[in-house]
Amino acid sequence: MSELCFDLEWERVDGSRGDALAATWARLSICVDGTTITRVNDYRSLGLRDRILIPLYPLAEWIATHWWSLLYEVQAPGRDGYERRHNLRFGREGFALPDLFIKPTGERALIEWRALELPEARVGFSASGTRDLELASIRDSLFDLIETVLARLDQQGVTDTGLHQEWRAIQAADEAEAAFCIAAARLGQDPYDLSEPEADAILAAANRLPAGWQDDFFDVANARELAAQVALVDDARALLRRSPGPFDGLVALRGRTEKIDPHRTPWEQGYQVARILRHRLGLGANPLNSDAALAEAFGIASLGCVSVNDSRGKRLFDAMVDTADGGRPGFLTTKSRPEQVRFAFCRGLFEYLTAPGTPSALVTVARTDRQKCNRAFAAEFLAPAQWIRERIDGSQVSPDEMDDWAQELGVSTVVVGHQIENHRLAEVAGF
Repeated sequence: MSELCFDLEWERVDGSRGDALAATWARLSICVDGTTITRVNDYRSLGLRDRILIPLYPLAEWIATHWWSLLYEVQAPGRDGYERRHNLRFGREGFALPDLFIKPTGERALIEWRALELPEARVGFSASGTRDLELASIRDSLFDLIETVLARLDQQGVTDTGLHQEWRAIQAADEAEAAFCIAAARLGQDPYDLSEPEADAILAAANRLPAGWQDDFFDVANARELAAQVALVDDARALLRRSPGPFDGLVALRGRTEKIDPHRTPWEQGYQVARILRHRLGLGANPLNSDAALAEAFGIASLGCVSVNDSRGKRLFDAMVDTADGGRPGFLTTKSRPEQVRFAFCRGLFEYLTAPGTPSALVTVARTDRQKCNRAFAAEFLAPAQWIRERIDGSQVSPDEMDDWAQELGVSTVVVGHQIENHRLAEVAGF
């Protein structure tokens, strides 16, 4: 199984300031999926080595302090200080640590590491790369590292440190406290450093939103505008439920749609559902480049999405899908250009067709597994890779060609570019 590994050998180093540092010196190796991240050029010895000699207390304390963020905060546009909460190099406190970025996306996380020169430590980390790992395995590795450092401290008679206190608070959290901590972390906040009004605002938002929308909302919301943003979402949902639209014909289609394969990556899941649906509807790879063409494909009278033109909503979500009495679906979007409305509708359609329970979802700009699924579905359904592949002549495509294909498909040029890039169909000049 692919995983993040911390391998350490305890060392005794004289002259350390502070008992916690003196007790936790170790030679540390960090590996991701078999790749050594701690491989360094040692400018003193003019050689390469795979381990770094550091006290582990600062790293363990940094991980514990950012525990909820490391595991649950998704990278979202406009979120201040994200890297400081997710990159191990910010836990080094003057010692040598690699540039290792942990980016949760839901049940998985993207691990990214980059070459880093540390002249003051006279070393340079040479490796770079990315891996997509299961979040549970990352959590276990971070948990084990903290527990190992705490055991070493106890063994050396160093007790009741800040790390001990932070870890006790995390481990003592019951289900309700953990849910609050996760919501706060998703907002980019430290759950243990909130004022009473700030904490009350998070609880009020959670109580006002559908349970299935809370994670998606907190992933993109602004903690300073929480009350106004949850009211905006609540009002939009009420409008949607009053105006479900002409989508009765989709109810039977939902019943015939296979649920997603959990063993595939999020984007593969989206691609697979799009291809199966196109085949089931007899569409082949033919373009659906207008509202009328898309409606005809589903056997409905019109696209009939409810629109919200509030600029605040555009920054918060792209679409939402919900059901009214009798299970009739409704779709709402904050988009205005026709190609954007169709793309947002298809993202919501994916959620409606594949939801295991009552179909209801908030579609946002967050980089989560769930949002990756619905983006991949919309891209493949509206701009099939097969259709684009058949038009590529050679190993490169030009921006002008992409513009022409986007117009034929009724999507944005960006969608075509991402399809070419993600399916590795060709190189795109300047993309």
